[in-house]
Amino acid sequence: MGSTVGSFGCEHINFPNAPNPCVNEPNYKEFINLNALHLDRTFSAFRSRANLSWKVTYDALLYYTWSQGFRAGGFNRSASCGCGSPLTSGPYPNEAQAREHGGWNPGLAFAPDTLTNNELGWKSTWLDRRLQWDGAIYQEDWNHAQISLNAPGIVDLSLFINGGNYRVRGIETSLIARLASGLSIEAGGAWDHSELVKQRSFLWTDGTPIDFSALQTFNKTKVPDLRGVLGSPLAGAPPLQGNIRARYDLAFNGYDAFGQIGVVHQAHSLSTTDQLTHDLRGNSTAYGLPAFTTLDGAFGVGKDAWLVQIYGENLTDTRAQLFANYSQYYKAITVNRPRTIGLRFSYRFRGK
Repeated sequence: MGSTVGSFGCEHINFPNAPNPCVNEPNYKEFINLNALHLDRTFSAFRSRANLSWKVTYDALLYYTWSQGFRAGGFNRSASCGCGSPLTSGPYPNEAQAREHGGWNPGLAFAPDTLTNNELGWKSTWLDRRLQWDGAIYQEDWNHAQISLNAPGIVDLSLFINGGNYRVRGIETSLIARLASGLSIEAGGAWDHSELVKQRSFLWTDGTPIDFSALQTFNKTKVPDLRGVLGSPLAGAPPLQGNIRARYDLAFNGYDAFGQIGVVHQAHSLSTTDQLTHDLRGNSTAYGLPAFTTLDGAFGVGKDAWLVQIYGENLTDTRAQLFANYSQYYKAITVNRPRTIGLRFSYRFRGK
């Protein structure tokens, strides 16, 4: 049950003839009961996962994983791009191409998107288990990606549609080395390459492909290609990430002490794949997030069930940009925590 009548703008003051959702009048039945309009959508499919592993030796294992995933579809608030949009079949000059071909209908519903993962990995130990090396090579195919269209002058209300296909190829690995008594080094890294490999087809109602290069907004600005740019990367997907940590454990006079230091690095990435939205100065809001490196450390002493440690996070006080957005019509940047130094005490309660 739902209703097409809302309280925005106080409907009964501004529009006295609007149906009253609180009164079940026969004349308003089609407005009050949306189920009667049969607007529901049903999507069905089969998703699965398979894994094959081979223990090559006592200290080495190979595996292959194939898996599928999906994200459920949904509904838009409107199936219209709005008055004055070059995609709407209206009376304005910039809507001439849309009038000729019947306009573009984004649809009330958008379908699920799907992900297929192929992964080949290994787990191994070396040098009498003083060295552990794990890793994986993978490819992920993300098809019919759900994307948001938020382009003033082109789409009045944010619309969700099924876009093109992305492909992600990468490799990740981790290493743990116990170099000497009490001394260990842990390192990990990942390389990713993501790109748009297939554009979504945008067709007018009569089946003719939309020529975005010939479209203009009501204010006579150029309309960007809603299909996206082939080869463009995903958002929040830095091509390189890595970390390394060195730790030394020491026992003396019944006490256990440790000291460790770690470094984390992340390469440049994008905050969004939205190439349509621009700020008031005409700059793209697909903000780039610069690469950054942070340094952490800790020192602790414990005995039996208690432990006291001094820790430091972001010791270099690096101002890393983790995310940026334009949702409030200004560039808002989310940064990491500044240099933080603290004292932590813990006690492990043991059951009888």
